[in-house]
Amino acid sequence: MSQPVSRRDAALAAIASTGAAVLRGQTDSAPGIGAIGLGNRFRAHLAALSQMPEARLTALSDLDSKKIDAVNAGLPSPAASYTDYRELLRDKNVGAVVIATPNFSHHDIAIAALRAGKDVLLEKPIAITYKEAREIQEEARRNGRILAIGMQRIFRSDIELVETIRRGEIGTPRLITSGEFRRDWFPGGWIYRDPATGKSANWRFMKGAIGSSELEFSIHLYATLCRIIGSPLKTLSATGGALHYRDRQIRDASSTIVEFASGLRLSHTYCMFAPQSPFVVVLGENGSLRREGGRLSLFDREGKPRPLPPVERPDGSDEVLMYRDFFECVRTRRQPQAGAGLAIEAAKIAYGQEISIAEGRVVTAGDFPA
Repeated sequence: MSQPVSRRDAALAAIASTGAAVLRGQTDSAPGIGAIGLGNRFRAHLAALSQMPEARLTALSDLDSKKIDAVNAGLPSPAASYTDYRELLRDKNVGAVVIATPNFSHHDIAIAALRAGKDVLLEKPIAITYKEAREIQEEARRNGRILAIGMQRIFRSDIELVETIRRGEIGTPRLITSGEFRRDWFPGGWIYRDPATGKSANWRFMKGAIGSSELEFSIHLYATLCRIIGSPLKTLSATGGALHYRDRQIRDASSTIVEFASGLRLSHTYCMFAPQSPFVVVLGENGSLRREGGRLSLFDREGKPRPLPPVERPDGSDEVLMYRDFFECVRTRRQPQAGAGLAIEAAKIAYGQEISIAEGRVVTAGDFPA
């Protein structure tokens, strides 16, 4: 009788299968890539790289050697293998580093990579605190390195929302209201041991590992909204807590109101125990735009439906487009579309939520010194 395949073994097999298409031939158009963190999120990175002939995966690092073996099993020839990321950073065949590790580790690994002279594509969020985020941003500037953040939705999934507003279809945006209502986190996630308490749990249940639920999940929406708003945070007030999963360190619900320097107001509701279609409504001087699920609807000032103007979506998945931008930035040294500036402005909303809820006060721009 055959043995049942575990969830973990199935995931490793999928990684190996995807990796088979990644090319490692020599090319001048993209740097040798070192990947740090080969968990669930890295599968999307590997799938994107497999569609890009210029991609050269030259080194792999993960604490779990079985994950390294699974990726290497699908490559035409094995990449260098390291269970210590610091050894990967000393590899002269690595010109750029992809960091797809849990949130709490982003700061230390990104700083080390930038100091090692590597260009970096860092998974979102940029860091779990504002101070750490600014330190990463400054380290990239100091060392003259490219720093891109993995907020891939800005490249394709959210482009119609952004471009319809930028074309002036609703006039100047004045008010945005939004809601995200999801299921619980993936229950089979990596187990994190909190060094402060000694407690162990799914890393997304632990504040010290994730930062906050909104920082992990809603950061994609916040990045898109910050591109629409184009103005820094002025004040923020939030409420929330563990309303359903009461034994966890993280919130499962929150409600937030933000005022930006331009005068625009944003309201956002987050919930992870009652799934519903997510929505965004942007109200402007001359009409409004609503996205519910994946459907966009445009309305005039009287609330009557209007035809949506065509917006061309670029070819490729979000991740492929993100990598194309990253490789182009490495080649030309221009700043990435999803750079540290956008990542920090988006993360300020999540950082502000944490302060407002913990301290019971209104957060202001002064809480985020330049």
